Amino acid sequence: MMIDFSHLLDFATQLPHPSDIGLVKPSGGFQLLPVVFGILAIIQVSQFHWYARDCNDPEKFEGTERQKLSR
Repeated sequence: MMIDFSHLLDFATQLPHPSDIGLVKPSGGFQLLPVVFGILAIIQVSQFHWYARDCNDPEKFEGTERQKLSR
């Protein structure tokens, strides 16, 4: 039993073009503004996940200002 690659070729020719699903390379070249906003979004999401952990909660550290005032 051999694999018939002609069916794979037929399937590959029927796939949608990248421009049909919105994956279009911008024709204006490298755009700095979307890169900056993308990096900021990655930093904000990573900080959200970092401080969401109980071991990284700044209010639970020994000697924080809120703990000193509550004593």
